[in-house]
Amino acid sequence: MKHYYALVSKLLLTLAVASSLFQVSTPALALDLDPDEIRGKSSKEPLTVLQNRYFLKSTRPEFGFVVGSILDEAYLNTTTFGVRSGFFANEWLGFEVQMLRTTVSDSDDRRALNQLRYRPLKDENTENAVPTDGTETEVIVTPDPEINAIHGMTDFHAVVAPFYGKLNFMNKWIVYTDMYVTAGMARVETDQGDKNSMTLGAGERFYVGKSWSFRIDFKDRIFSETRAGQTTRKNSYSVDFGASYFFN
Repeated sequence: MKHYYALVSKLLLTLAVASSLFQVSTPALALDLDPDEIRGKSSKEPLTVLQNRYFLKSTRPEFGFVVGSILDEAYLNTTTFGVRSGFFANEWLGFEVQMLRTTVSDSDDRRALNQLRYRPLKDENTENAVPTDGTETEVIVTPDPEINAIHGMTDFHAVVAPFYGKLNFMNKWIVYTDMYVTAGMARVETDQGDKNSMTLGAGERFYVGKSWSFRIDFKDRIFSETRAGQTTRKNSYSVDFGASYFFN
């Protein structure tokens, strides 16, 4: 009887291993939906299943606007706004140009620092001298931080969008989306002059209809600037929100 149970156990184990090997070797494409079975061969509209793009952007010029903010400046509030245009050679590779201007204002931290007053240990600079008793001169200064404000940016970059998907919102609305990365060059206008910059970024696009889309982009512009008399690397991080229209 024990020999019988051992034989049955070995047989079941062999079948389980063979079954798992067969499942692993099954092509993944066999699990996809067949477009012809869903809509039929006579359908002229693109298929709306996941493996086929419904909103095509290849060879369609794109134009849009963008607003955003620079994120990593402690002493300034910098808002960005501008326009962008682009063109996709196919569904996953495109090129884009965007021109941005900024509005710059002092942050709460900088305003708080500028309200401070102190006497330096060594009184060598009398430019900000304040008379105290009519005969002597005392220097009063503020700890104003060194800043290099950004006033404009012009970006030239490639867009690679290999990820496509769709979201089902409460079984009422299907939102189609692309995820992409960007890389290229930029010209950044700063208080220290125009800077040549490298740009890296990532973003996501949400389609509304076949022509309109809304986007969110994160970018890092890398350039050199002078801090305390030393040349240092600056990473200027930004977030952009925009809308674009694809022409037919």
